[in-house]
Amino acid sequence: MPLLSNPEDVIGRRFDFIIAGGGTAGLVLANRLSENPDVSVIVLEAGNAHVDDPIILSPTGWVPQLFNSEYEWGLQSTPQPHSLDQRLFEFRGKGLGGSSSINCLVYLKPHRADIDAFEKLGNPGWNWENYQKYSKKAESVHAPVPPVRQFRPTYNHDDVGHDGPLPVSFCPIASGVEYPLQKGLSELGIETISTGFGGETAGTYKALASLHPVKMTRTDSANAYLFPVIDRPNLQVLTGALVTKVVTSGDEATGLTADAVEFEHGGKFYQVLCAKDVILSAGAIKSPQILELSGIGDRSILEPLGIETKLDLPTIGTNTQDHFTCTGPAYELRDGNDIITGELIADPDFRGNLKDPYKEIEGPLPLVMSGYAFFPLHKAAANAQELIDKISAKINDEASPYSAGLREVYHVQLELLKDEDVPDVEIMVVPFSVIPMGPAGRAYVNVPPVLSRPFSRGTVHINSADPLAPPVIDPHIFEEDIDMEIITAGFKVSRAAAQFSPYKDIIAREVKPGPDVVTDDQIKEHIKSHVGTVWHMVGSCSMLPRDKGGVVDAKLKVYGTNNIRVVDLSILPILVSTHPQATVYAVAEQAGDIIKADHM
Repeated sequence: MPLLSNPEDVIGRRFDFIIAGGGTAGLVLANRLSENPDVSVIVLEAGNAHVDDPIILSPTGWVPQLFNSEYEWGLQSTPQPHSLDQRLFEFRGKGLGGSSSINCLVYLKPHRADIDAFEKLGNPGWNWENYQKYSKKAESVHAPVPPVRQFRPTYNHDDVGHDGPLPVSFCPIASGVEYPLQKGLSELGIETISTGFGGETAGTYKALASLHPVKMTRTDSANAYLFPVIDRPNLQVLTGALVTKVVTSGDEATGLTADAVEFEHGGKFYQVLCAKDVILSAGAIKSPQILELSGIGDRSILEPLGIETKLDLPTIGTNTQDHFTCTGPAYELRDGNDIITGELIADPDFRGNLKDPYKEIEGPLPLVMSGYAFFPLHKAAANAQELIDKISAKINDEASPYSAGLREVYHVQLELLKDEDVPDVEIMVVPFSVIPMGPAGRAYVNVPPVLSRPFSRGTVHINSADPLAPPVIDPHIFEEDIDMEIITAGFKVSRAAAQFSPYKDIIAREVKPGPDVVTDDQIKEHIKSHVGTVWHMVGSCSMLPRDKGGVVDAKLKVYGTNNIRVVDLSILPILVSTHPQATVYAVAEQAGDIIKADHM
């Protein structure tokens, strides 16, 4: 495979488009922009190629490699500011394919209101209609095989795409917990819905997966978008190339122009020259870091580090949001209920016994996270209106420590919170013991809540001029009280569902946090000490009007620059309420058309 291995092939060459980051979004752009043979494109990726890497291709290979010791943070044991920078900095998709090569394969679409909120915030064209257009352009959803279990995949054929580069399918194997959980949640008024992919997501349903429908291997952006077109003569890809900064000319008055991109390869520093655009697709942690190392950012952060401020844009690295979760409720499961968990399916004898009911599967037997429930605060908390009134009063209070721009963003976020059809919290079935749950040889399942749309805002900033040093990440977890109230309500819903058959009939005992944790205060203390991320950081280069705290405009161009764009999850001004893999593909597809329209 003709992947570049020597920087000498590209040093000093001029390319129309330089893409920093060969991840999910970057490789979509590499494909779409290089469709024009008269345009030259180079991708600079810090990681390795990982071609045919069995851990990446395996639908369960990510579990022991990426979870175990990384799942929980625990605020009690974390100094202030939260010293999560190194762990989060390393736990990213470093390599061709980016996070699509290491994620949990979950492929879900957000609620239409999540996306329409972007347009309400001053971004023309960023709405649900366009989202679906570009999401369908990316995906090729395959009809599910007949299910062996009662947990059935349902969807509307017209809600998904069928001709895109990315194969997407329903995992044919489920843990056996999903359907009983659905029945328990229905007793609480959270119903199973017929489709979750058409913009209405409140309820429970089976998620799609970035899983090849025949081979039962992971499908990522490298295999879907890059490798089929790697032989294009106008497309170059250099791995092991860490982008260190964008070299610019001009000033704030005329706008900065990106002339080149500097990168490190094998301990030496090189440059490639830019004819049209530099596109940062390095993710919500790395993209703002590259801008700050380039002298674009908050003057008060850059100048103490000896970095000349080329463009004072203090909103870079702010407004970060993430999906936060915790351990528990988690259960040890009873024997004899046809349960499949990550521990069990790793046993060759167990897999051999499974082959008979799943004999139509040609590849390895997959087990991915496919059981999800999404619901509004009104379904989870009796005092929902009281909580909404409290956060509304704080946001509207002129004495509150919010900028005018953030206050406007919060008003749109409040509309989502008040809407009783829009989810605010999620429950997911995790059929893997990502941390020790109990004695070996038993089956365990974690059914935690996920905070869908936090009000707390974090930051990510450099604290060194060294491009190899990780930035400082402070997520400001639970800084806004309502975030703790929402995730606590979700925790209680998850636990309450276990009171009903058939869910309660498969549970032997609750192992996390255990029956001694009962009161709201005890639950909150458990969440604080077992909190973790779902690795969905957004917002550090928010797409907003500049006076509302924006870093990029609706064409994804960095304010104050003539040709620097950002295309990755960092542009999302408000976090969507579902897992964002599908959203990254849709954003990148839309960005490709925007960039083409500007230049071609």
